[in-house]
Amino acid sequence: MTSVESGFTIGHSGFVIWYYLVMQALYRWLWYLVPGNPMVVRIVQGGSRRLRHFWVRTGYLGVLSAVVVIGLLFGGGVGGEISLNELAKAGSTVFIMVSWGQVILICLLAPLFMAGAIAQERSGETYNILLTTPLTNLQIVLGSLIGRLFFVLALLFSGLPLFSVLLIFGGVPIRSVFVAFAVAALVAVSVGSVAVTLSVMRAGGRKAVFVFVISIAAYLVAGYAVDVTLLRQFAPVPGGTTWLTPLHPLLVLQASISTATYRPPSPEQLGGYAAPLRFYLSRPFAAFSVLSGLLSVVLVLWSALVLRQIGAGESRWRGWVRNLFRVAGVGGVERRRPPREVWANPVAWREAHTRGNGAGGVLARWAFLGLGLGLAAVLLLLYHLDMLPSLGGPGSGAAGAFHTALLTLLLVELAVIVMVAIYMSAGSVSREREDGTLDLMLTTPITPRFYIWGKLRGLVSFLGLMLATPVLTLVMVAAYTLIGVLRDWPQAMPTFYVGASQVSAPLLLIETPVLLVLMLVPFVALCVMVGMNWSLRAKGVLSAVVPAVSIVAAIALVTGFCGMSAAENIPLIGPVINAFSPATNLFMLVNPWEHVDGFAPNAVFGRVSLVVAAVIACGGYSLIVYGMLLGMVRGFDHTVRRLSGTG
Repeated sequence: MTSVESGFTIGHSGFVIWYYLVMQALYRWLWYLVPGNPMVVRIVQGGSRRLRHFWVRTGYLGVLSAVVVIGLLFGGGVGGEISLNELAKAGSTVFIMVSWGQVILICLLAPLFMAGAIAQERSGETYNILLTTPLTNLQIVLGSLIGRLFFVLALLFSGLPLFSVLLIFGGVPIRSVFVAFAVAALVAVSVGSVAVTLSVMRAGGRKAVFVFVISIAAYLVAGYAVDVTLLRQFAPVPGGTTWLTPLHPLLVLQASISTATYRPPSPEQLGGYAAPLRFYLSRPFAAFSVLSGLLSVVLVLWSALVLRQIGAGESRWRGWVRNLFRVAGVGGVERRRPPREVWANPVAWREAHTRGNGAGGVLARWAFLGLGLGLAAVLLLLYHLDMLPSLGGPGSGAAGAFHTALLTLLLVELAVIVMVAIYMSAGSVSREREDGTLDLMLTTPITPRFYIWGKLRGLVSFLGLMLATPVLTLVMVAAYTLIGVLRDWPQAMPTFYVGASQVSAPLLLIETPVLLVLMLVPFVALCVMVGMNWSLRAKGVLSAVVPAVSIVAAIALVTGFCGMSAAENIPLIGPVINAFSPATNLFMLVNPWEHVDGFAPNAVFGRVSLVVAAVIACGGYSLIVYGMLLGMVRGFDHTVRRLSGTG
């Protein structure tokens, strides 16, 4: 062997050894970065043993199964003689319903599953301990993200058998199934990245989770409504997707699986746009994937870079603020305030007056009221001046756009009110258990019935200002309608197209605000009772929020899908069923001519059916709340002793 060959052999062997060592080091780095990450192992092993995750998955599958059954019943997929075309059409309709329900549930449940990355790490000062370990910044951030994201993705893929069953009916391409799961998974990853970033920034505890969930719910409702009412009028291609489509998961899902009614434009139709804009507008799913992926990567990398800098500077920042208040003399001033009169039930008074009594809470509630009424006033002004765009469908001129915008505003307000009710009630008992206040109350003459009824009354009273917002919004519209009828304004009596006939009717029924009160107050009381029930059983606030949100979301989805179809096809009984769904009931109250069967030819009977439906829904929800109250009273002592370890 020559010296050249010998040198080549040695060099080749050295390269192989060097390549092997580099690949082994890369493998070990990737292994301990994701699957072998100690944080991932700790979170997954600890959470997998919790019964709460099992019940959440069971409830999630139960809701999706109920949506499938209801969709087949009302979509024509069940019957004696059904053609293959009808079966395929029913399967396609149910698939769209389940896909939307899946994305909505993931958007609501993912922040709650990721809540531990915001609140638990902060409350236990876990990050400060992690900073003293040999774990790298990227290991800490990815461990916190992937460990909790595992449960969200497991929850998502547990619904895969339902989609496999829908493929049997036909009419559903396999690509649409993968797109639906991909959209939900990308939403979960993006939400998780934002949650971990908030955790690294120490941006708040339970309140941050609460604001996070409400922001997502409001964005889903408001974004979709703005796209339908306004942006589609200015789409790059008439009847196609808009500039908001790649930024909204529900719009991306609609553009991917409902291309017959919401089709993205082709690149040839966007010849005047630049290449990035053509990609953004013509391929909404791909653009959504790229944007959500880039957002997640940027947030994770930024969190890894600033993790230890924020941790090192947090104590100095706290000390600087403490010294500033000490110099200002705030800490040494004796706090005095005049005595206040307490209600006959002190528990109710405490919940109604001391909860959220800070400047931020008071400002937020009044801002909610002012913003809601201000938007309603602007909407009425634009409608009166005929400045709203015309929409095809329920009304001529701007009546259809006004009803759509009004429903959007009411739905956003309803979503915020329900989330606030669940969050406040979910911490009403567990927070007192954590700080020891519950043990002190049990030494007083306060009985369990007195305590629970006081909590319920106080929390509903606390939400009174927020409950007044949608009611006063409808009062404003009803007053406008009444004044317009008296003064012969054409805007107050628009023409509605019901089938092939035209009906001239009031813009809003005068009794609508009263009907909304009959439905809204008992339903919010039910949300409070559900949150209190889980708050009594759970040891922490977040442990009570997750099942409470799941139950309320299940009630809203199941009764909504069932009630809307029943109201449009069954007289009298249909409105009663639909009245139990808070979201779809708003459609029935705002525009009964389109959403109530037989309302247009016999308006008197239709209005009577709305009143009967509201009264029955009020009585039904009240009985359910009373039954839950009795159940909590009976098991109160046993549950409290079991969780405290004394029983």
